[in-house]
Amino acid sequence: MKFVNMLTVLLLFMMIIISCRGVNYEDYVIFTNANFWDGHSLTILSNSAMLTHNGIIIDILDMNDPDFPDGAVVIDLENRFVVPGLINAHGHVGMAKGLVTGSSVHTAENIKEQLALYARYGITTVVSLGDEPLIAFDIRDNTDFASEGLARLYMSGPVLNPSTPEEAVNEVSGLMQYSPDWVKIRVDDGLGTREKMHSDVYAAVIETSHKNGVPLAAHIVNLEDAKGIVESNGDLIAHSIRDRPVTREFINMMLDKDICITPTLTREVSVYIYAERPAFFDDPFFLAGVSPEVLEQLTEPDVQQRYTGRAADYFREALPLAKANMIALHNAGVRVALGTDSGPPARFQGYFEHMEMEMMQNAGMNPIEILTSATRYAAECMNLDENLGTLEPGKWADFIVVNENPLDDIQNLRNLHSVYIGAQAVPQVISQ
Repeated sequence: MKFVNMLTVLLLFMMIIISCRGVNYEDYVIFTNANFWDGHSLTILSNSAMLTHNGIIIDILDMNDPDFPDGAVVIDLENRFVVPGLINAHGHVGMAKGLVTGSSVHTAENIKEQLALYARYGITTVVSLGDEPLIAFDIRDNTDFASEGLARLYMSGPVLNPSTPEEAVNEVSGLMQYSPDWVKIRVDDGLGTREKMHSDVYAAVIETSHKNGVPLAAHIVNLEDAKGIVESNGDLIAHSIRDRPVTREFINMMLDKDICITPTLTREVSVYIYAERPAFFDDPFFLAGVSPEVLEQLTEPDVQQRYTGRAADYFREALPLAKANMIALHNAGVRVALGTDSGPPARFQGYFEHMEMEMMQNAGMNPIEILTSATRYAAECMNLDENLGTLEPGKWADFIVVNENPLDDIQNLRNLHSVYIGAQAVPQVISQ
């Protein structure tokens, strides 16, 4: 992955501060007349402007600043609200197209279409945690996401499933040829349908991943497995805990090791919601990003039948506990990063991220906490905060512009005006 040379950026910023009035700003873009939430503050910076250069943030200035630059390209945001681009810390790309899976959809075109869809909904970065087609690594490494209007991509590649510690070492070593951003495993017996990965095996995966400088994310269902992952120094709990309430012991373990969790509440919903026609099938915000053919398929009786049975019942009944555990961890100070598990069939990329944030709000998190989860915490938890997650000098100018204050209600994020990746506008933004 190509990273910005931070030393160059800092030197550039210092030169501008030292000789601000003498700089030729013709190559700069400044976004004016806006209200900024920078990802750190508890309040909005009103009547402000953001100066960028080559897709990098230089500074946020008061509109009345005496050193307000002349000569930069100006984009007037007309008193709208600006927040950092949203980050999905747990999504997937290229696994499916509509309800179709398999090699026929594992194409570069499909992956780029999905990254464009994320971006049109304001999701400017996605961490794809597992089972992407290998061509996605090439897209990650050789794409100008800003100029193509695509969400930035980070990824783990194949989900590893070794049976022994020796296999664990070999599988991790084989994966390293692709330079994954994360390693992903599942510690889950599929509600009793398969053998669960043993603790000595996942401990070997984690140890070998760390020796290669790569963090590990673990798919879990129950509390004991989550504890085992944390005890073995895993780096991310990649789903909600669904079997019983989190304990004080587990909370302390998470805090002591500074481990994050991605709740993926919408993943639970996707297991059972299509047994009947969901209400959101009438939501224009949803309809703007989905194929009518897929909607028709999901209302066919034989397809609806797939969303019934033991798994559907389990995750429907577990959802209230998943929400309660998310809030308990959040209230205790554990960082909750926005994650949805969107990307497999009927887990709708872009829309599900907004649905997830609304579910987080309904569960008890306030808008600024949810925004933090979807920006700064998501970047920190996924090791992206050098370049992403907040609007600060030296970081990429990835941001969204909305017509109403999202600190009042997280659903105001649906009222998108524009999306920028590297200070370049994403075409055909989806808004309610």
